[in-house]
Amino acid sequence: MEASSALLEKYKSSVLNSSDYPWNILVPLLFLVLIIVYASIALVYKTKYGKYRTTTDSINQLLTLRRLSIGNIIDPLTPNTNSVCAAIINKKSPYVAPQITDANISLLQWRPLTVRLAGYLGGEKDALNGVFDMVKGTQVAISLGARSFVFDIDYLDDKPCEPLVIYRDSGGVMRSLNTGSIRDGMDALNTMAFKSNYDPVIIVVYLRRIPPGKIQADKYFKAIAAALDPLSTYHLGLTEQGKFHSCASESSLFYNSITTYQKKFIVLCNYDTTLLPQTPNPKDNLNFWINARLFLHELSPSSSLGSVTKKITSGGVAYAKIGDFSDFLTIPGSTTTATADFVQGTMVTYTVALSPVNQTITTNNLNILLNTLGIHSIPINVIELGETSNHLKTKGNMKPSSQLAITDLSNASNSEDPLSFWTYAGWSRFNSSQ
Repeated sequence: MEASSALLEKYKSSVLNSSDYPWNILVPLLFLVLIIVYASIALVYKTKYGKYRTTTDSINQLLTLRRLSIGNIIDPLTPNTNSVCAAIINKKSPYVAPQITDANISLLQWRPLTVRLAGYLGGEKDALNGVFDMVKGTQVAISLGARSFVFDIDYLDDKPCEPLVIYRDSGGVMRSLNTGSIRDGMDALNTMAFKSNYDPVIIVVYLRRIPPGKIQADKYFKAIAAALDPLSTYHLGLTEQGKFHSCASESSLFYNSITTYQKKFIVLCNYDTTLLPQTPNPKDNLNFWINARLFLHELSPSSSLGSVTKKITSGGVAYAKIGDFSDFLTIPGSTTTATADFVQGTMVTYTVALSPVNQTITTNNLNILLNTLGIHSIPINVIELGETSNHLKTKGNMKPSSQLAITDLSNASNSEDPLSFWTYAGWSRFNSSQ
């Protein structure tokens, strides 16, 4: 045994001292390789996720950068404030017969430019790890023509009673460096939405999660209701067409002429707020603010939109539905009958096609959703799209108003710019010939 140990030690010594094993070179080389590997990983992470973090200084730095970048590109553009309602009332081209008649100007005929994540300015390179600025985000979106805003409402786990606007990915991971204030967003809309354009504004209160405890959920709902109070002046409530508070007239809401909702906020929610208990002060109840409920579309799985959005109960009627845009895009590829049946549904039901914030949506996607299927609202990253060179080309190639046809409100005209569907107004229009 001792002889074997002696032989082993002798072998180790010979190896270490052998000129065939230059350890003085291999060890430093190994460290160099490791340094390169870790540096590459760090570079990839920095390139993908940016250099900003959830610290106050970092967030403020990115806010300054995004405001400046957006301001340099979008602010100088001529604002898209053309009013559909004013053009219909004043019978201006192309909003004149036979292209537009009194029989086909219901709200269901129009598709508002819809903002995905109201108030979100995005990040340095893309939508990931960006920042909220409810005032600047609202101002820029309205300038680009937006007439519908989706507020993605959630809470931080350590503050479950405080509703906030948060960007989370499909896995529930928070992707925004900060959060947005619901009230600040409503304040901004109340101040800016009807300054230059009286067309209605549709607001979607989209609940991503609800606190599990009953007391926490009750406080959560009441906090959201309180945050909507700035809408009071222009909120769609008691009108000549009826009472719209508390979903009271959702059965007729989308069938009335768009012109009847001038200077009005129409509020939708993906939670059945009629189930909430009444409160002494109606304004403390979220249901008071909701004009119509968004139910899960039967052709879209609930897992893709979270647990809050529910299908309509048996025997009920859904006047507004929401589903995953990727599910809807598969319909034209199935059967002609399936497409026809879907269009029949969108002719009578306001339909929203929701997609992830950082999902790339092409003009071909939009043409299918808007013109083949008749979907009304496709929330998109309006601000990010407004910064592209494609949008600058769109603005530069606008036709004179005297040359406009109704198809210009629904056709991208071979443009690569998704915003080109809303070149001449904040509303596109269903064009079944596309």
